[in-house]
Amino acid sequence: MVGVTVPTSLRLRDGRELEFLRTPSGEGPWVVFHQGTLSDMRVWASWLEEFTELGYAALAFNRSGYGHSSPLPGRRTIDVGRDVAELCDGLGIKSFVSVGWSGGGSHALSTGLDARCRGVVTLAGIAPFGQGDLDFYEGLKADDVAEYHAALRGADELIALMRRPGHGEQWCEPDAAALASPATAELRSAIATCTSFGLECLRDDYSAYLSPWGFEVGEVAVPVVIFQGELDENVPVGHARWLQRHLPAADLRLYPGEGHISLVCEHRPDIVAAITALLEDA
Repeated sequence: MVGVTVPTSLRLRDGRELEFLRTPSGEGPWVVFHQGTLSDMRVWASWLEEFTELGYAALAFNRSGYGHSSPLPGRRTIDVGRDVAELCDGLGIKSFVSVGWSGGGSHALSTGLDARCRGVVTLAGIAPFGQGDLDFYEGLKADDVAEYHAALRGADELIALMRRPGHGEQWCEPDAAALASPATAELRSAIATCTSFGLECLRDDYSAYLSPWGFEVGEVAVPVVIFQGELDENVPVGHARWLQRHLPAADLRLYPGEGHISLVCEHRPDIVAAITALLEDA
């Protein structure tokens, strides 16, 4: 990859390893990318190159349990924010914008508590579980409902469900079309890389999704741009609306006719523009 270093890792204070991929250092703020569930950090490889060409430094990392990053049993959302803070300390990053897709969205929000964070962009990011003013399951496809129910009974049951032939092949129409196109080759490759390590990463992720985040969403005072497809059945639109209501400085951008995957594939220029605008304000 042009302008992107090979994967490396940082030893965290508690002895765990955190694997990351970065561009050469640049002036000004960085972009920190958070992948979705069952996707390796390499899903952002072309994005790292794009921001290098735009003159910014950027990095993507595998949160705990992914790739060569050590697991963290009982992980909470805030724990990823703390890992990113250590990574920024180690790399000398003085300011950054955080970007998270799907399950990476909540983790990107956790970095918004860091004084160095200048803004967050979420792409179909989830809202907290167990909120009285959110029907977490409304609009969620049957496969995903089954996954959450299994995870509530235990991670072993979730992993067994995910291994069943045919599970996870249910997609809304725009996502099915996107997954059949060359535009998702990077995503499909990143999923293959992730799953080549097995499915143990699900333990850490679902621990975070189904537990209190460790902070209140209203504490995230930095600007947050929320991208959401109205046809998304992986993270339904109700999650985006809940986040908009509870974040002090939220900008919700809804895309009719788009799903969970097609949103990012079809509207990447909009997303890059939103990230760049936050970087320029940093």
